[in-house]
Amino acid sequence: MDEKIKTAVAELERAWQKIRNDQTRGASELLRESLRSLQDFLEDIENTDYTEIDSFVNEIANLRRDMVGFSNCVRMVNTENIDDVKRSVSQLLEYLDQAPNRIAEHAAKIITKPACILTISRSSVVEHIILRLERSGKLTRVIQLESRPALEGRLNAERLLDHGIRVTVIPDAAIGFWIDSADYVFVGADAVAVDGSFMGKIGCRPLALLAEKSGVPFYVAAERLKSVQELAAEREVNQKFSGDMIGWGILSEHLILSNIIFERTPGDLVSGFITEFGLQKPPLSVLETLSF
Repeated sequence: MDEKIKTAVAELERAWQKIRNDQTRGASELLRESLRSLQDFLEDIENTDYTEIDSFVNEIANLRRDMVGFSNCVRMVNTENIDDVKRSVSQLLEYLDQAPNRIAEHAAKIITKPACILTISRSSVVEHIILRLERSGKLTRVIQLESRPALEGRLNAERLLDHGIRVTVIPDAAIGFWIDSADYVFVGADAVAVDGSFMGKIGCRPLALLAEKSGVPFYVAAERLKSVQELAAEREVNQKFSGDMIGWGILSEHLILSNIIFERTPGDLVSGFITEFGLQKPPLSVLETLSF
């Protein structure tokens, strides 16, 4: 392996390591970054005799096993030669860039008058929806759960504030008090099963239960690329997350700190799923309906 390729491989690995460790950004944003890093790598090694491209494509699936879009996108990449890989990656990036806007268009049709939107965690797709509502005069304000333990909800609030959007940031435990102030709940997802259950940030399930109890519509916004026949076990997707982020500093043989990041929410708590193809309800289409 010549020095040019070694340098390119090292840069790609640095970029991907950040993605492996990231606990604050949503699946769509992280997947786009991983593909752009691969795209840069392919440009860097252009005109070389390097032939092991398929191993790097397959590694995308291992970057975030907790986010099904990573493994699904590998199935969409043609690894026959470097030109086919570049073409596939470019098409995937184009799709990932366009899908959130299409989802936002469909979401805006649901809301007929100015509304307060409640959300949890940090989803670039939900952010597109909120910005679309703001531009069309259909948004009064956003209630944002701060989303412990990584507090990525605060980061999401900062992005919305940059656009001049009114945001009320609340502790996760205060959702019971605030749910009646919301007109709609929008959340992102890391995986959506055909039966309508979805894997999302911890807190989605109690939020969905409260929304149902209070009569607040609860929508999941996610690209079709995140679809899967059935969800992985919660224990499996959470196995790499320890309690270290809680940062309590108390040591005891009787104490266990738990930092669960993802949880399953049943489909019967969801008012509807908004994909780039429109508003849908279970049973949902499987990934085979998506092609490039």
